[in-house]
Amino acid sequence: MDDIQKFIAGIPKTEIHLHIEMCVSSASYRTLMDKYGIPQDETTNALTDFSKIVSLESMLESFFFVQSFFREPEDFALVVQDVIAYAKRNNIYYIEAFASPSMILNRGLIGFDEMFDVLVKEFAKAKRASGVDVRLIVDVSRTFGPENAMNNLELTRAFLARTGTSGIIGIGLGGQEIGHPCAEYDAVFSAARDAGLHVVAHAGEEVGPESVWEAIDVLRAERVGHGISCVQDPALLERLKKDQIPLEICPTSNIITKAYVSELSDHPIREMFDAGLNVTVNTDDPILFSIELNEEYQNLVHKMGFSRDELLTLVRNNLMATFLPEHEKEKHWKRVQETVASSIS
Repeated sequence: MDDIQKFIAGIPKTEIHLHIEMCVSSASYRTLMDKYGIPQDETTNALTDFSKIVSLESMLESFFFVQSFFREPEDFALVVQDVIAYAKRNNIYYIEAFASPSMILNRGLIGFDEMFDVLVKEFAKAKRASGVDVRLIVDVSRTFGPENAMNNLELTRAFLARTGTSGIIGIGLGGQEIGHPCAEYDAVFSAARDAGLHVVAHAGEEVGPESVWEAIDVLRAERVGHGISCVQDPALLERLKKDQIPLEICPTSNIITKAYVSELSDHPIREMFDAGLNVTVNTDDPILFSIELNEEYQNLVHKMGFSRDELLTLVRNNLMATFLPEHEKEKHWKRVQETVASSIS
């Protein structure tokens, strides 16, 4: 491990754009294969051969394939176990993560409450055991249309009314961006805000800056997932800089889905950071993209010329973009500063 790897590994971190289903380990999949009698040779090859991902659409096909392994509520305990293991490997103490119920519900095997009862309870148990705090954002999904998204919101509201949990903090708009403009989900986001939920939206991942404009002006999203097409519009760059709307940047994900960039050295995160935008660093789908958060930070140094001080700015951006109370953010940032100071003294 070189000096920069040690430096990055030692920093306590947060992550705010992570899909929990894409943290599941090969060992967990083998467990599910054994449980349901799924042929291992053929399926294992399909799970490990993600080289066919060349777009967001093909990524979503792989995502839904992975979800098909979860057939009973208790299977989601494996998801929790693997998310916590991922967090510990990367020195992550707090995550705001997406959980996607649409395909699960459409298959008819598991209900919304069954899925989230397990996730919320297991993440709470894991926090007590490990100290890693994971809060969930329900991906209402644009892939299945506005009616499905509103249904997911209503199920979320009913679940929160029944349980009073703090384990679910908001909704997010993920899924297929082409053909599903943000504006179609205005009513869903308005109802979510009225219910006191946080709202975030994927935008500008494979569609131009108009998608980001809709996310911030129509949906009034508190954060934008990806948003990299913003560099095509100087007026949008100025708006994002002025309002300091957090951008959940996932460099490796953008390279693999290839909508706007195919080499890390060409990724616009450097341009966005230098322009004063509120840039954060995340992985999106660690299993699909064979990337972890420590590696994302290492790539910023080795392939995009970020300095240690700039890395710390990004770490702080991630923390300050969370939905944690301000006093908790300040407490955690003080801990980060103390950790860094002790490592160089």
